[in-house]
Amino acid sequence: MIEGALAMWKNFEETVFTIPQALYNNQMALGGRPAQMFNDAGKWRIITYNDLVAGCENIALALMKLGIKRHDLLAIKAASSARWTWADLGNMFAGGATVSIYPTLSREETIGIAKHSQFRLLYVDTVQRFYEVMGYLHEMPSVEYVVCLEKGFRGDGKKVFGLGELIGIGAEERKTQLSALKERVDSITGDSPAAMVYTSGTTGNLKGVMHSHRSILYAAIRGYSHLAIYDRLENYNCVSMITLPLSHIMEKVNGYYGPLTIGGMVAFAQSPATFMTDLSVIRPTWITWVPRLLARMYSTMEGAFCATEAGKKLWDWAVDVAIKASYALEDEDGYINMTIPFEDQLQGELREQWIAAYNSVYWRLHHALGGRMVDLNIGGAYLDEDLHRKLVGMGVYIGYGYGLTETAAGVAESAPSAYKIGWISPANPGVEFKLDEDGELLIRGNGVITEYYKDEQATRESFTEDGWFRTGDIAEMDKRGYIRIVDRKKSIIVLDTGKNVAQARIESLCSLSPLLDQVVVLGQNRKYIAALIVPNYEVILHALRSQSIPFDESQLEYGEVNGLRVCVKVGEDIINNPMVVAQIQKEIDKVNEKLDDFETIKKFKILSRRLSEEAGEITPSSKIRIKVIMERYADVIESLY
Repeated sequence: MIEGALAMWKNFEETVFTIPQALYNNQMALGGRPAQMFNDAGKWRIITYNDLVAGCENIALALMKLGIKRHDLLAIKAASSARWTWADLGNMFAGGATVSIYPTLSREETIGIAKHSQFRLLYVDTVQRFYEVMGYLHEMPSVEYVVCLEKGFRGDGKKVFGLGELIGIGAEERKTQLSALKERVDSITGDSPAAMVYTSGTTGNLKGVMHSHRSILYAAIRGYSHLAIYDRLENYNCVSMITLPLSHIMEKVNGYYGPLTIGGMVAFAQSPATFMTDLSVIRPTWITWVPRLLARMYSTMEGAFCATEAGKKLWDWAVDVAIKASYALEDEDGYINMTIPFEDQLQGELREQWIAAYNSVYWRLHHALGGRMVDLNIGGAYLDEDLHRKLVGMGVYIGYGYGLTETAAGVAESAPSAYKIGWISPANPGVEFKLDEDGELLIRGNGVITEYYKDEQATRESFTEDGWFRTGDIAEMDKRGYIRIVDRKKSIIVLDTGKNVAQARIESLCSLSPLLDQVVVLGQNRKYIAALIVPNYEVILHALRSQSIPFDESQLEYGEVNGLRVCVKVGEDIINNPMVVAQIQKEIDKVNEKLDDFETIKKFKILSRRLSEEAGEITPSSKIRIKVIMERYADVIESLY
């Protein structure tokens, strides 16, 4: 069966070269099957592959009428939605390529991307964002058209359109121009540009990464081939749930292009506020998350159980059983076969305990994930090994992956039948790994870029003379080629004692606490590790109110974070409150228990304002821009030393 699956993917690689071609194949074979699921004005809708292809063809026909040519660039600045993908696929059917812009990027960054890429058309998601963009459209001279994705929006029919209007124009064009569209689609090759993503590095320098149709399909195929090698077969029964920004390469490839390539269904969460409810409705088999989301879900489940003494006792027992089971399942080299049910592998009393723990605790976690999750993909940051072990021990399959914007997302992902906790896997088929002398992971192969878009300097700095891409990540590799990421090369903190500290590990441990929202780890060339702490203000405010501790309400400020309205600023009276300081210290102590002495956080300062993308302090993917923080909080940092 495995040989047959690998032969199938090899045949796909040799016969399917573009994303429109893959969709046409699915339409012919699976036309009536569901392609997408989304909530439309309070009602869940499903559209088929026939519907999806026809709609994208109509958008492409409208774009062709507007004069969009093959290889033109068109940008999308919008939150994830089905309409985002319709615009994207419409661009591709017209022979164009999509420039993905995070909806939270500033005016200046958006203008910078427009000037660098010279995109001709810009899609926005809401009327509010439309008016924002129109306020600086004159600073983006390459932009000829603006399209609003919001349902019901109508433009002037000349330079401004609603997506519905584009689809209507395309429907008219379809009567006479369908053959012209077919010619356009046939003119697209595997090497034609398909998707451009700008990396949001912590240095603040945006670099354009262009992926062709071939590299995107390579990325999907190499992932599915890897799973097949290790006894996991993905097919058209896959249901992927989109939760991250489609501007993020990981969600774009793993959650969107990949499932559509194999004829699966792509479903869309409505918003962060409805996320858990959406999980129960969609019941995905496949989802892509970052470690912080996983840690928060685990903490929420833990908090629910530990609200009572009896519940805490049950939870602690179940976690202990999960840890013991994970070790018992490992072979002599530390590998677990996760394709065989645990109850069929465990023996004796531990087996009975695990079944009892599943029936009383673990099933709730599986139910919260929708009840039929096959692959919970985790990537984009360091995954704490303790959390990893606990969840695997509970029977949750974590597809721990590694990849970058430059590699079209995943180049390695956990191996189902040879699973190693805390590690990822060998390189996926078509990709090679090697470690440089200083431990930096180097990559080359299918789907990996060979240059940055219009940026010779960045290209020279990021590639070896013989063509290996420098990831910037320090890694370890075991005897079977499995990799483990230690940290970003630039994020390794060197104390003045010469000790090296992995910043990512400390940040990951802190993310397990529901009280610690943002943590900036400090210590470069210093005697010890210190930190700037942004607590979860909502948790703090709840604690103060529940204990009737007074504070200055007038100092509170609220804003939107990940789609939720939360407190983003508090007064000095709150961050200096002895109860608050003591609670933060308690959480830091828990983190320090898992670290060597030289790694522990010796001092910290609580900040009264959340770090924000608008202030240039974090990237769209929530990574800390350390240079900005070091400059902005220089006096506070000095006070810690």
